[in-house]
Amino acid sequence: MTDRRTLLTAAAAAWAAPPLAQARPGRPVTTAGSTEHYLPGGTRGIQRGQFSYTATDRIEGYGVIRIPDAKRLFMIPLTRVIFDESGGEKFALQGDGVLTVLKDDLYELTTNMDWPAQARGSGQDGYDVDVRKLQILRARVGVLPPAYIEGQVTPVGDSTQYDRLAMHDTPGASVPQAVRTSVQWEPGTIAPGAMAYADVPLPSGSFAPAVGDFVRVSHTSLTDAALGAQNIGVLIYARIVAPGLARVIVENRFGTQAVAIPAGSMNLLAESAVTSAGNSQDAWCYLGSGPVMLLAGEKLFIAVRSSSLGDFLQIANSSFLRISNVVP
Repeated sequence: MTDRRTLLTAAAAAWAAPPLAQARPGRPVTTAGSTEHYLPGGTRGIQRGQFSYTATDRIEGYGVIRIPDAKRLFMIPLTRVIFDESGGEKFALQGDGVLTVLKDDLYELTTNMDWPAQARGSGQDGYDVDVRKLQILRARVGVLPPAYIEGQVTPVGDSTQYDRLAMHDTPGASVPQAVRTSVQWEPGTIAPGAMAYADVPLPSGSFAPAVGDFVRVSHTSLTDAALGAQNIGVLIYARIVAPGLARVIVENRFGTQAVAIPAGSMNLLAESAVTSAGNSQDAWCYLGSGPVMLLAGEKLFIAVRSSSLGDFLQIANSSFLRISNVVP
């Protein structure tokens, strides 16, 4: 195989001495509504390709790919050709979820991933998100990329065997993750110095509440309008007593008379004390490699990791891997 140093030297020389007498062709004409200016065969010796993904689920009408867990790095399989100005001569998808380089050259890679925000109804209600990672990885000739399974993302086992051509971490501030729920509860009549309690299951969302996490509680019947002066001596509090279970206690600690507490809405907010997360708005994460020498037979793929349970990628025109030769 051609030596990398020889190829890089030749590419740099070609870049430094372009054919000055060559006429500049006109800009290719695109049809109305086109999202990309491209020309089969390329222009001025530059040929680009853009490749994307296939959604595996839908949320609010748009396609998504869900990230299975908050621990591992996953390959997001490339399955769609948006355009290929080389006509499959420089690079191609070959049905294995990765982009295969077919011709030695100096290339530049760019990728964009559309991460979601936590809008109401998005499937991530009440979420904050922790760090998110986006990478362009290369498997050199003789190194197998992660195995492609149709309709799934693939865990990247030993990522150290792949070259990191570009990577970006989107960090989050250290704020609690949170889930919330609301139930109806009637504490009933509570004698002086006595208490009533209720065990309330908590949902799993951005995290799974566990012993040691925080929980806050309110009850809509604990008002002066409903209880009068007796409301002064009533306390309500809660704690996590088992994974996903909060115990709420209403106590007539300081009252001198029994108090009858009617039914009302009880709202609970559980927050993580043993993990952290950070806010993230709906945004693109655009990443470029700069010029990199790629050899025929090498494989390129996109890998992501999210440290938030239930996270997902939005799959649309803005999620892609693009490749372009640098030197004509």
